[in-house]
Amino acid sequence: MATHEDMITSYIKLRDTKKELVEKHKKELAPYNKALEEVGDYLLDYLKRQNLQSVATKEATAFLRRERSATVADMQAFREHVIANRDFDIADFRAKVDGVEDYVKSHDGQLPPGVNFSTTIVVSVQRK
Repeated sequence: MATHEDMITSYIKLRDTKKELVEKHKKELAPYNKALEEVGDYLLDYLKRQNLQSVATKEATAFLRRERSATVADMQAFREHVIANRDFDIADFRAKVDGVEDYVKSHDGQLPPGVNFSTTIVVSVQRK
């Protein structure tokens, strides 16, 4: 019969093996990711030089796609702008777990309006 010592040892071995496989997989994928990036760069340059939005073959179509990113460089300035101008459609505020838990504790178990909160107990194994 397995003991908790056996299970902890097994857990650590499995976690270490998984980590090794993830690292090995990253290394194995690296040349493919590099090649994909190089081919993608070539196709991007080709489409731009030819002033095309797309180019097709019998097998596939390469096309330009616009990707967008919006990151916050100055959180305080951004928050002040959003709140002062009631410009909430440009923000994505989220509930902070620690803050919500503190709120629940200090408000006799009541949740802040519009927020769900749950706690789950899981096991962790840490090396000594």
